[in-house]
Amino acid sequence: MFLPRRTDASLPWKNSGWMPNTTDFVSVDHLTDPASLEVRRLLDRAALLKTPVLLTGETGTGKDVWAEYLHTVSGGHPFLNLHCGDVPETLLESEWFGYRRGAFTGAEHDFSGKWAAAGNGTLFLNRIDLLSLGIQAKLLRIIEGRRYYSLGDVRERMVTARFVFSADMDIEKRVREGIFRSDLFYRISTLTVPVPPLRERPEDIRSLLLHFARRFGVEVRLTADGRRRLRDYPWPGNIRELQNLVESARIFGGMLTDERIEHLVHDGTTLLELACAREWSLEKLEEEYIRYLMRRYPHRTTVARILGISRKSLYNRLKRYESS
Repeated sequence: MFLPRRTDASLPWKNSGWMPNTTDFVSVDHLTDPASLEVRRLLDRAALLKTPVLLTGETGTGKDVWAEYLHTVSGGHPFLNLHCGDVPETLLESEWFGYRRGAFTGAEHDFSGKWAAAGNGTLFLNRIDLLSLGIQAKLLRIIEGRRYYSLGDVRERMVTARFVFSADMDIEKRVREGIFRSDLFYRISTLTVPVPPLRERPEDIRSLLLHFARRFGVEVRLTADGRRRLRDYPWPGNIRELQNLVESARIFGGMLTDERIEHLVHDGTTLLELACAREWSLEKLEEEYIRYLMRRYPHRTTVARILGISRKSLYNRLKRYESS
């Protein structure tokens, strides 16, 4: 690996257990690049204030990791991570804000809602840029007044938690296009902290690869050329893609070698070039592209939006692929 002044081609690691998700097992202690240290410095200063913080960056860069770090150094409890694309809009208000018994058909008991669980801690609205304009308007009023109503209730509830938000890098473009409210953007972006992509953090590539190798019990055997390929690869999927690389090496023999790097990274080969080389049909190309997006993005709502189709259409396609 990228250990300075280390010439060994082999770096063995003992198996310490396998874990399933992506950034769940990454902490800021694994992020040692100067660019990551600058993010940490900004968040350390932000922890002294109650100002809302907006974390921006590509998918998979670790914005959720940094949000939890800010929560930890701020000293409040608990930490509530709500992904804005996880809940359909028709259910979002009842899930977030709660409801009184009888507020709608099926409301057989009172439900306080997920927001109430945040208490005096941190309320992290992950991918706020995925919210509809209607929900954005309601959210703006709540952020400004720090009050909201549960469905069917006439009593106000106070918001005492700290707000932290995340969005992709194109949120300002969405504001210009009218997809995201400018007043809400200006309200949440008082303190904006950009999280750089992994390709701009070479030291993080090194430290994260060692971390994942320990996690998955993978033996790393890379030459100088293999290390160069890892450093020069653009990592479009960021930390998630790096984890998938190491996890795949675990499946295929438990060893990460130059050959695996060549196979998994494709030396920069695009999906379209691969399709041409293998003479895929249009249907096969669509399937592989959708599978690629599902590996890169953890939420179906995001994938459906990129493809320009509904969640139901995406679900039907995935179901068809599984049965074929």
